[in-house]
Amino acid sequence: MKKLSLFLILIFTLNLVGCSNQKNNTNSSSISTTHTTKERNQTKMTNLKITINGKTLNAQLNSTSAAKDFKKELPTTLTFTSFMDNPEKMADLNHSLSIKGMPKGDQGKAGEIGYWSPDQRIIFYYGHVDYYPGIHIIGKFTSENYSSVISKMKDNTKVKIELN
Repeated sequence: MKKLSLFLILIFTLNLVGCSNQKNNTNSSSISTTHTTKERNQTKMTNLKITINGKTLNAQLNSTSAAKDFKKELPTTLTFTSFMDNPEKMADLNHSLSIKGMPKGDQGKAGEIGYWSPDQRIIFYYGHVDYYPGIHIIGKFTSENYSSVISKMKDNTKVKIELN
C-alpha cells in the first residue's frame, strides 16, 4: 500500500511539473510575439504624403527592407483597384521589393500599408485581413480619415505617393 501511495504521489508531482513547464512555454511565446510587434511599431518611420482624388492622407513607412526599397522609388504614382470583397486596395508594382529579415507573412490590419510579395503589389488596408504568407507590413496611415478615403476609391484610381 505504501508503494502504491508513493507511486501515485510521484505521478502527481510529475504531472504538476509538466503543466508548469507548458505554461512557461506559452508565456514566453506570447512575450516573443508581443516583443516583435513592439519592435515593428517602434522602428524609425519615414513620413509620406499620399494623394487620392485630391485628398491628402499622411502615412509612415517603417524601416523594414521592403519599406526601404519602396522609399527609393518615391515619388511615384500607382493605380489602385479593389480585391474581391476584401477591405483593401491594391496596386501592381511589376517588380519585387526585398523582404530580407521580414516575417514570412502577416495579417493586414486597418490602417496598415502592406507589400504582397507573391504578386508584387502595394496594399492599403482599411479593414482586417487574416494572416497570409506573403503579406509584409511596410507602413501605416496616420490620418484619421484614411478608412473613408480608401474604401471609397473606385477601381483604377491613380494615387500619388511621396515623401513628406
